[in-house]
Amino acid sequence: MESVSQLTKQPMGTGLNPSNIPWFVLFFDLVVVAAFSQTAKMYQANPTWVTSAFVAGCIMLIYSIWAVTTIESLVSAVETWPHRIIGFVQMSAIILAALSLGHGKGLQNAWGFAALSVALGCSAVLTGLHRDAWGPRNSHLRRRVVLLTLASIIFFAGAWVSPSLTLGGFEFSNLVFFAGAGVTIAGALTLIPQLVDSSSRVRAHVIQERFGLILLIVLGDSFLLLLTSVGTDAAIPQPVFFVASIVLVFAIWALYFPALAETEISTQLGRSYARLGAHFLLVLSSTVAIVACTWMTKTPTAELLRISDEGTWTSLPLASIAGAILWMTLLRDRRLSAPAVVHLVGVVIISTLAILGIPADSMQSYGLLLAAVGVLCIQALLAVLLTRKAIA
Repeated sequence: MESVSQLTKQPMGTGLNPSNIPWFVLFFDLVVVAAFSQTAKMYQANPTWVTSAFVAGCIMLIYSIWAVTTIESLVSAVETWPHRIIGFVQMSAIILAALSLGHGKGLQNAWGFAALSVALGCSAVLTGLHRDAWGPRNSHLRRRVVLLTLASIIFFAGAWVSPSLTLGGFEFSNLVFFAGAGVTIAGALTLIPQLVDSSSRVRAHVIQERFGLILLIVLGDSFLLLLTSVGTDAAIPQPVFFVASIVLVFAIWALYFPALAETEISTQLGRSYARLGAHFLLVLSSTVAIVACTWMTKTPTAELLRISDEGTWTSLPLASIAGAILWMTLLRDRRLSAPAVVHLVGVVIISTLAILGIPADSMQSYGLLLAAVGVLCIQALLAVLLTRKAIA
């Protein structure tokens, strides 16, 4: 697969000139990952199935906005100050939305809805500005603009809804959120048919690198979270979880980058949709697991013991990480290969540990969580060995 540095040597006529774009797109990546982390803190504050669904919806929404903006930027050979200004406005809106929806202090849901409306409006405008980069066949682009605009209108309307309004026992604001998120995701999915088109293959190579980079930033952000969490303390409250957090980061890196990061976007539409879904699951699970382990690192033992099911809830994202890796491996190999068997066994073991933690007491659930991190680490080591063996 060609790297970004190699592609920068291509003439402007290729429709892709990443040499003037990656710095701005990288800035956007950093903002998006910060929003991921802020939203994932909700999960740690109240780990339930309802919270899990809401956090997944929030991160999927932000991920969809990221996919549209970064891909539209990468396929365009033109980047002007109007593009950059709209991008900066969108970044600010994403941060404001994350602070609001992530239960930031002093910010209400109305601010989050208004910010999401602005962010999606920016996506629609940027998509329209990049219409020439996709060539004459731009029916998917028009559909994307319509869906993003509709989502922006839905969230704008949601900003005016009273927080106390209910419909059938559900908060109306939640219904607005999931409706807007669904329309946004539908808009982002219109990118896939254009990416699998033969004329976009060079673009697809670079975009695959962007998928890897957003995960890399998530992993790098974990060290910043650790430093800000325990950097001012005289001692690390939970050294075991501090080590587990670092091991978890390197395990995720070893599972994805040596073997799966170079996998190209398929020319088959269904497989491309599946690849995008697996990548999102990996980003979501990695973000939540890292934030959770970081929280445990800075939490005194007495407080950990009061939360009896924390270890069990944190094991679930680890099982999802293993599942996402298995999913990607099966998409790549198209059979139950040796790496796929390793990942399948890892999924079964980690899921079993999570289930065993449900009836366990506090200390047992944390012990099972540490065991799950160990299993993921062993899974990563075996995957690296199999990759090196295949190369040799």
